[in-house]
Amino acid sequence: MDRFPHALRVIAIVTATAIFGMILGGAFGYVAALVAPTFFEATLPWKQVEPVGVATVLGAFGGTLCGGALGAFAMLLQTVADGRRSARKE
Repeated sequence: MDRFPHALRVIAIVTATAIFGMILGGAFGYVAALVAPTFFEATLPWKQVEPVGVATVLGAFGGTLCGGALGAFAMLLQTVADGRRSARKE
């Protein structure tokens, strides 16, 4: 029962970094599509979709994956550092 609050903290941090990555990735995709819409028009196989929308969704998806992975990696490093710290105390 002692580790349960720690698990909630890990879940909250990874979720927060994934949401933050989604926001940044979506904003980057939106701005990139506004700056260079012809680039996205040329690379899209579907002609019925709007390039700004596709770039925003793809940027948000990539940002979610990268943000979640970064948060999970940060928690892994924190766990290793805590383990080394507790091994030195003993």
